[in-house]
Amino acid sequence: MTPEVWVRVNSAAFGGRMVRSDTIEQVRWDRKTPQHLILTLHNGDEVHQDVRGGAPIDDMDDAEGDDLAEHLVSAIARASDRPGGHILDLRRDEATGRMGWFRTPLVDKPWAE
Repeated sequence: MTPEVWVRVNSAAFGGRMVRSDTIEQVRWDRKTPQHLILTLHNGDEVHQDVRGGAPIDDMDDAEGDDLAEHLVSAIARASDRPGGHILDLRRDEATGRMGWFRTPLVDKPWAE
């Protein structure tokens, strides 16, 4: 069985959604719109991820957006090597204060017990 990896994409301007990682064709950061990572899907849709989770981007260095894009691709590859399903979220690391991609297990829970 192939592991399922989902990316939770959130944007204050464009809303949020879950995207299966195997539908992502490209991840990029455009310096002209530095507030978002842009995920291009196989069907041509573009999904936008806030790079700072709603925090100001004034102090963002030139490499931070590119790093987040590369780290997403690496996080997808690492999660794909693990059994079961996974969700990747972009959030602030409590220890470092930097934004990063974090994996949580995708667990089936009954709606009603």
